Amino acid sequence: MLVDCMASTGCVLKHRGLSEDERSENALLRSRIDEQSQLIKILKRHSDEAVQTANSLDKHNTLLIAECKQARDDLALQMKRCDLLESRFNDLASNHQQMTGVRLLYFLLSGITLYMYACEILLYILSQFHNL
Repeated sequence: MLVDCMASTGCVLKHRGLSEDERSENALLRSRIDEQSQLIKILKRHSDEAVQTANSLDKHNTLLIAECKQARDDLALQMKRCDLLESRFNDLASNHQQMTGVRLLYFLLSGITLYMYACEILLYILSQFHNL
């Protein structure tokens, strides 16, 4: 930038009226301005990168929050299904116990009935032998 300014005729004319110290100081100030300009560009680039990274992280965080909510909803649904299955299992277990009781009662009554028929048959046979 200093070279461009020195090459133009307007800057050269302005510098003709200055002493060597003033020109040196002016060159030093321009050099510092150039350095600060470069630093500002670097800082701006870092700032832009930081903003871009922050935006990317915000988007990622939003996605993670949505996935977390979906996972919670899925878990709640699975818990309801688990409760329903447990309830149905308990119903089946209760029904099985009742069926076992009914079957036992049936066999018991069937056994008594068979015993009664056997007793009647024996009495009949005994009566036949007694009549002889």
